[in-house]
Amino acid sequence: MRGRDIAEQERADAARRSPLTALVGHLGRDPVAWLQTALAPLPETFRISLHRTDRSWTVEQVKAFGAKALPWMAEETAFAMPFERGKATGDAGRMMALLHETGRITRQEAASMLPVRLLDDDANRLILDLCAAPGSKTTQVAEKLHPDGVVIANEPVSGRLNMLVSNRSRLGLANVVVTQHDGRHFARLPPPGVDAVLADVPCTGTATTRKNRDVWWQWTPKEGRKMFTMQVEIASRGAALLVPGGELIYSTCSVDPIENEAVVAELLRRHPFLEVETVEIPGLTLHQGLNQWPLLNEDGTRCDEDVVEELPFFADHHRSPVDRLRQGLGEKENEERIAEALLGCGRLWHEDHNTGGFFVAKLRHRADASPEGTAAAYRSRRAVRNSTDWTPPLKRLPPVTVNTVVEADHEVLNTVETLYGMDLSPFSVWQRGKRLNVAPPLVKQRLFDPPSPTNKGDVWPGGSFHPMRVAHVGLPAFTLKKDSWRSRQEAVYVLRDKFTANITDITEDVFVRLLCGWAPLLDEFESETGLNNLPSGAFLFTSEVSCGVEVLSVWLGARVTLMVDLNEQNILRRKLGLPWRDEEETA
Repeated sequence: MRGRDIAEQERADAARRSPLTALVGHLGRDPVAWLQTALAPLPETFRISLHRTDRSWTVEQVKAFGAKALPWMAEETAFAMPFERGKATGDAGRMMALLHETGRITRQEAASMLPVRLLDDDANRLILDLCAAPGSKTTQVAEKLHPDGVVIANEPVSGRLNMLVSNRSRLGLANVVVTQHDGRHFARLPPPGVDAVLADVPCTGTATTRKNRDVWWQWTPKEGRKMFTMQVEIASRGAALLVPGGELIYSTCSVDPIENEAVVAELLRRHPFLEVETVEIPGLTLHQGLNQWPLLNEDGTRCDEDVVEELPFFADHHRSPVDRLRQGLGEKENEERIAEALLGCGRLWHEDHNTGGFFVAKLRHRADASPEGTAAAYRSRRAVRNSTDWTPPLKRLPPVTVNTVVEADHEVLNTVETLYGMDLSPFSVWQRGKRLNVAPPLVKQRLFDPPSPTNKGDVWPGGSFHPMRVAHVGLPAFTLKKDSWRSRQEAVYVLRDKFTANITDITEDVFVRLLCGWAPLLDEFESETGLNNLPSGAFLFTSEVSCGVEVLSVWLGARVTLMVDLNEQNILRRKLGLPWRDEEETA
């Protein structure tokens, strides 16, 4: 037997003996049938970028390699390929990599698309993603809100935060604000709060068996109980920041009820203004949530009731509401309400649609529960105690540093608008060091301009993102180099229709020659094309080519130099029927 076959057999043996498989059996699934899918590799799945102008071309490309649309996503917005995750080879492998790297698709496990799929469809909203890295759900939200709505993508760990920034730029999305907070203590933003919250919390990953090979050896029941408190606190902070009428999507990639229904039950106890809405998605099999589950020993056997309290990391809140009623814990009427509400949660098992497993719940802040119209976080005790004519004191903002995101200077804005003949007023424009970023006006209207009250009754003045720790706002559009504001490639798809200067049309022949490596002296280029008196610096060439109108970003200096990365060059070559650049160079 080969080494890989031996490893697979060892994994299958460990899976059959694991406490995780025992848990699945206790939850009513057939462990043998479940293991058949839980041990199999995942198929390659991905989302199509909705905001790209060449979306239909991208769909044609993936269909040519056998892509099938996921029936429970909106029409042709997500696909599954006829090969395993990460196993595409040849032309298909190269195209999948290029489409992902150039932001035309985003590789994402199908089950993890569920939370965003459940968000309301209203696009002109402010949505908080409390646990955003690496960014697949954040970018899915941003595309759902494009172009006017905004997603606040929060990540406490610096290294993972950089992945968020990279994914935002890869997709060319301007409606993302990146923050760095512990999700349990996310800062107050200005009232009335956020319109929706996504809490895809850290978990034990027990539903990721198809890609996480180590979970069979690592998981025991105490691991879920260890995660419970953090999960509740993250989701609870999101609930406190949610406007009346807004929704909170809670999700994990775990099968353990302690990390799922038990957390939702505790949210309902802590926040009476929340209610559970039944999760339903046409075309998708979702099993109703559980209101009764066992507490397990470390080997996966049921724990006897008389020794339950000896379980590691045990708390009464880990019990199901049915068991709490039996034990006389909590208010009877409230526990009965919670037991009924939990049936509205949704569970996706591996074998239902050949995906990973997933848990999701949709909770709503009842509008009638908060007639004042603001999130629970803004109910200041000090303000209530004081008279109605009391004016809250203003706090002093921290000093601005080179890392502070500020509104773009008016002179800088005028310089850029004049240079490129464009009007940036449809955007809010932000400056951090030598970069100008563009974002929707909602960023300025909801996050920057209004004052933000503290929990002690005083107020942070408007005109700052403080007390939020904002690392990045919007999409980098221009960079200051050698006293010139150069346009950036990732913003071309957002801004190209607004350029009226430093842009001109060229013939398809000239477009192809530049794409194939022609880097003429500027005088030579002007002589051959008849384009005279071209300004130095960043410039855009547009051309009506066989596949439609395409754009090349160039630098005009002593020579005409292409400023398009290799991946985008190869996409353009594919559209024009040209060989890949490396194939051409070795021919």
